[in-house]
Amino acid sequence: MTKKNKLNNKGFTLVELVVVIAIIGILSMIIVPSVISYVRKARVAAAIADTRTIKASIESSLTDELLLTNEDKTAAFNKVLYLEQGTQNRKYERVGAFTSYSWNVYKTNPGKSSGSQAIDRVIAAGLDATFSESWKTGKRVNPLKYNTDSNNCSKYLKDNNTNFGLVVVYNTSCEVRMIQLYRANILVTYVNGEYIVNLDSKAHFIGTGTWDKIYTDSKKKSPDSFYNINLSNKQIGTDGKMGGWY
Repeated sequence: MTKKNKLNNKGFTLVELVVVIAIIGILSMIIVPSVISYVRKARVAAAIADTRTIKASIESSLTDELLLTNEDKTAAFNKVLYLEQGTQNRKYERVGAFTSYSWNVYKTNPGKSSGSQAIDRVIAAGLDATFSESWKTGKRVNPLKYNTDSNNCSKYLKDNNTNFGLVVVYNTSCEVRMIQLYRANILVTYVNGEYIVNLDSKAHFIGTGTWDKIYTDSKKKSPDSFYNINLSNKQIGTDGKMGGWY
């Protein structure tokens, strides 16, 4: 073998390998964070899009059923949304609520229902028609019970064999007051005209807490009025009295 051929067969030197590895490392430090950030933004955008679609579907279903049919559906608005602090004679608004529990009832018990569950079925049917993918309803447990750092959204999914948690509060004008949707480790809340994202591993549903926590849990400033607003663990019965809900 000639000296020229020996030179042609020569591999990388240690110095050259170190330089190549260093360049790859530098490129990784530049590119990887950008890719992670892009993927994260895409996941958040998809979660917000799902929440926006749910809001539109529910408002459309409610409008069709309550306004266009001119039927008396006051039974649908049997939940209590307190508007001020206090213990007695608190000002409140009658609202309706739909949760992943409600969706489970619709999926596992086909047929007709009366009262608020009749509206639940209308909403659930609209959502089923809206989403082509499978929403795994899991066990019949109200997600509002999962409202602390330890008893959180992630635990709700694990405990109840489901892939989502949903809470919706709507008013007599067929408008959605608040939505909380948890899927793929992202909690999106629609309230006060904006979508608030919480990516914390301890993210939880608001439950009976005042709605300012929706903001402060996501490191945002809450509107002053939200320190007074909370969805009570009460519903108004046919006798006008308030009893437990979840």
